Amino acid sequence: MRKPQPQKDIFKLLNSLSIPIKVWMCQFNINSNYTHEDIKNDIFLVLQELINSGRLESHLEVDEGLSLVLIKGDLREPIINPRAWLRTIALNYIRALCREHNRFSDISSEMWESLLSTEQSNAVSSRHTHPMQYIENLELRDNIKKLPEQDSEILELFYFKKLSYAEISSHLEDNGYGRYTEETIRQKKCRSLKKLRQLYL
Repeated sequence: MRKPQPQKDIFKLLNSLSIPIKVWMCQFNINSNYTHEDIKNDIFLVLQELINSGRLESHLEVDEGLSLVLIKGDLREPIINPRAWLRTIALNYIRALCREHNRFSDISSEMWESLLSTEQSNAVSSRHTHPMQYIENLELRDNIKKLPEQDSEILELFYFKKLSYAEISSHLEDNGYGRYTEETIRQKKCRSLKKLRQLYL
């Protein structure tokens, strides 16, 4: 008998939110920095981190489908409507990305030079502070290492070493991978996340 895989149902729910996610990205003016696939992949990995750390449980019920339970110490709080809960998570996530974007948008180039080092400026200009950058889960990193070498390296450099797309491109070129544009690196990162997701399905 095949083992139930609630992660598949989680991603199905996230896929069902593609249209509202696209609408919110336009409303919050972040659609030029991210795609809806970026948002869904990132939320999926955040949820996986919650599951791995014991703060969220996911089960497949025979009659009711996906069941999620939040764990807060000794308190167990069932999530009555997982899709509505994920919808709220997605909206709050997009709002957080927007706030980070706006935090830097009013700073002039002269102020950047006086306030930030060149390295910090490079990192912020390509990708603003991102909740996934703070995930240091050992199991997640182990799974990243199971990916093909270039995929593994891109995710490691982006999420854990916090390099920008431009910096990742330079790093890969220095290590014999050839020269890639920032957009190509973004696409490769998205594909690497999809491969990583398959390890949980």
